[in-house]
Amino acid sequence: MSGHSSGKELDFGQAYRKAADYCVIQDRCIGEMQLKFISWGIDRSFTPKIISKLIEEGFIDEKRFALNYAGGKFRINGWGRLKIAASLRARNIPAPLIQQALSSIQIDEYTSFLNTLLQKKLRQLGGDTHQNRQKAAFFAASRGFEQGLITAQLHGIDIFE
Repeated sequence: MSGHSSGKELDFGQAYRKAADYCVIQDRCIGEMQLKFISWGIDRSFTPKIISKLIEEGFIDEKRFALNYAGGKFRINGWGRLKIAASLRARNIPAPLIQQALSSIQIDEYTSFLNTLLQKKLRQLGGDTHQNRQKAAFFAASRGFEQGLITAQLHGIDIFE
């Protein structure tokens, strides 16, 4: 659904309204919007002006985006900080905002989630053996959790808690 089926280019006002409507659906970052403008075929000369106006009007807020993105990816998708940070970097979010977003994840909630994830994986693998701990550690690392934290959690784990 392109939003304009007539085949003619959108003028600035139409392009801005389409972008604002898209931002209302969920938080967006500048990088996502720039890609969306290309896919929509919006005149490139409009991009900086539309982005500026979206920021000015509060439709785009990179800090809000980073905080919501990090929280959502952790709580809903079960991602670790490394995977979240990599995904935010891929969206050209500035490093200070990435750090702020990652630090908004409560460490006790984070370690508790990792512990539960590891316990569940060990049970699924059939028990607490050295080989299964390695597989569980690899699984948690693939979800973006830090190796040192994984190791620390595995040393204190009892899968039958």
